[in-house]
Amino acid sequence: SQIKTSDGKTGWVANKYLKEGSDQPETNNPTEKVTITKAANLRTQPSLSASILRVAQVGESFNKVAESNGWVQIQYSSSQTAWVSKGLTSTEAPSTPGEVTNPTSGLEKKLIVIDPGHGGHDPGAVGQDELEKNLALRTAKLVAAQVESAGGTVLFTRSDDTFISLDGRTKISNASEADAFVSIHYNAGSSSATGIETYYYSARDQELAKYIQESMVQHTNMRDRGAQQANFYVLKHNNKRSVLVELGFVSNPSEEDRIATEQYQQQVSRGIAEGISRYFAATK
Repeated sequence: SQIKTSDGKTGWVANKYLKEGSDQPETNNPTEKVTITKAANLRTQPSLSASILRVAQVGESFNKVAESNGWVQIQYSSSQTAWVSKGLTSTEAPSTPGEVTNPTSGLEKKLIVIDPGHGGHDPGAVGQDELEKNLALRTAKLVAAQVESAGGTVLFTRSDDTFISLDGRTKISNASEADAFVSIHYNAGSSSATGIETYYYSARDQELAKYIQESMVQHTNMRDRGAQQANFYVLKHNNKRSVLVELGFVSNPSEEDRIATEQYQQQVSRGIAEGISRYFAATK
């Protein structure tokens, strides 16, 4: 029989050495937990050249599926596994009281409307190299991946470079059964302006904004411009829990360079998803 290994290599083996069964690697303890001890790339295969699904943060915990040549396979979502370097994990119980769990577990069965700002003929803020509309869509898709990997569902107001009016965006949200609405933007100001901020309109949404802002700052170490009230159309006319995030200044050349990196995109998207999750966990 011709077989394919977990790292994509193919070969031949005599049938007498094979047995039929699952194509997933075997493990003697499928419920064993793996805890991330250092920020780690979760990859599609046990190889440094494999595609990165996302960056897992310290303290995240996953079910262990298998182990192979210095890599650990974990259950990434209900239907997908991922690989992480064993040296960045621990199978021992956490040293702090209580079990460490996936910080995005509060997203399970939640429907989140993700609204990438601008689009089409509306570029939004314009930097030296980046357009707000492109950065917003890129971040939105990473947030969506975080939400879906935690068992939630995503509804985009736009998923490509299309212009959607402010009224159209709120109508999409109001017509849905969404648990929350998050509008994603990047900022413009002076060439020295820095930092990230989260806006809300109703007092109902203040706590959601605070959770998201706190988590984003924690993951990015960006300047904290706070969570504050604003009369943005997509918030004021939205009957769902709703916030608008501004994720850095494209008008500041050095900040523009940073927010365009893969590392920052992963960090800030993780912060958004985790903030939403923490809010729902706290309001159960």
